[in-house]
Amino acid sequence: MFSFQKPRLSTLANILIPLMLSFSSISFATEVLTTKPDTVNENQHLEGALPSAYFYLGGKLGLNHYQHGCESWSLDCDKNSVAAGLFAGYQFNETFAFEAAYIDLGAAKATYLDSINEHIYKGTMKGLNLSAVGSIYLLEDLALFAKAGVFNWYGENKGPFSTRKADDWAPSAGAGLSYQLNDSWQARFEYQYFHHLGNDTIGGTNAHLTSIGISYQFGRTRPTIVTKTVMKPAPIKLEEVTFPLLFDFDSSELLLIDSLAVIVQRLTKYPQASVILRGYSDSKGSDAYNLALSQRRTDKIASYLIAKGVQEQQITSEYYGEKNPISDNLTEEHRHLNRHVQILLPSVFINTRQEQK
Repeated sequence: MFSFQKPRLSTLANILIPLMLSFSSISFATEVLTTKPDTVNENQHLEGALPSAYFYLGGKLGLNHYQHGCESWSLDCDKNSVAAGLFAGYQFNETFAFEAAYIDLGAAKATYLDSINEHIYKGTMKGLNLSAVGSIYLLEDLALFAKAGVFNWYGENKGPFSTRKADDWAPSAGAGLSYQLNDSWQARFEYQYFHHLGNDTIGGTNAHLTSIGISYQFGRTRPTIVTKTVMKPAPIKLEEVTFPLLFDFDSSELLLIDSLAVIVQRLTKYPQASVILRGYSDSKGSDAYNLALSQRRTDKIASYLIAKGVQEQQITSEYYGEKNPISDNLTEEHRHLNRHVQILLPSVFINTRQEQK
């Protein structure tokens, strides 16, 4: 009659002890390698980095070998089976994860002779596997992992006359390689060992599962990095501008006010810019009167500019009366040219950063 055989405890010790030691070594080595130095710039570390914590879901397919799948007196024995599983887990960081998997280890088949008849018996195992997983990266996309946990198995031993069932817990361990296909998809090659599946009712065996799998990692995508090119502002130069504003005889009333618009625009837009007002008169009248008249003319322009939003400190007023004429005073036409205020906008370099501020 087909029956799983009970494994020896020495087999478990020979396999589990090296695996657990490997798992401890991996965890310790990873902790040392991932310690953040004091000099790391946090902004540089986070920029464009993949998140280290995420959920993942996947499946695997492989070949299982039941170590003690048949009794020695079986006529025919097939201890190998196709196995499959679904797994899900949470990756806490680059080195540690917790994983749950539903695994169907497949069936082992054996033929036994009962009196003169041959009978086929089939044994199956499936269940929930809970594991802690430790990883260490060998290359940027290639990692070595080890796992240890428990398997809540459910087994059946089915023959031509009866079906026996049982369930219990058994330890499991494994190791493998994972390869990151892209930011979200990961492939893995894995070996798992299940110790002492079964019991006295259905028989016992060890199981060795070799599989390949693929998983999708939810939320493991690179953040979008928005780059902004900042051009270093270059100073701009405002060229020097000078022109006269003419007045009527013995008058300080403004004529051609539209010509002052260029002054208002320049001084309100660029607080660093300035204007110099130099007032003059013709030679008719006394020197003192002409000097006061030239002052009234410059003050009139200054008041107009301030009313339009120009700052008082941007304006410099000078007045000279009948001094420094631009033409002789022999004719009315020439005297009219001397009745003016000379407006000077000095050249200046403007820092555009200061302007924007």
